[in-house]
Amino acid sequence: MGRAITLAQFIHHYERGNIRILDVREAWEVPSVRGENVIQIPVNQLPHSIDLIPQTEDLIVICQHGVRSKAVIEFLESKHGFQNLIDLQGGVSSYTSETS
Repeated sequence: MGRAITLAQFIHHYERGNIRILDVREAWEVPSVRGENVIQIPVNQLPHSIDLIPQTEDLIVICQHGVRSKAVIEFLESKHGFQNLIDLQGGVSSYTSETS
């Protein structure tokens, strides 16, 4: 796993709508990330939803603290040949830390 993005970079791209996001958190986790560019697949549903994840464009993988996103990227790269995944360092919880 090589590519990562900082929270500031993520917010910059998210506000402009020019990125695709794979949110692997549960629906009840906050803050929520919504939009037409967001694919929401909780980690436990991932093995059954591989076909829903695009492999032809960059995709930022997010979770609450950055642990699940790293595991998901490792799984998708090693088991399914994905090469387009970018990790959000520290997860979305870093957003609430920076805005508090």
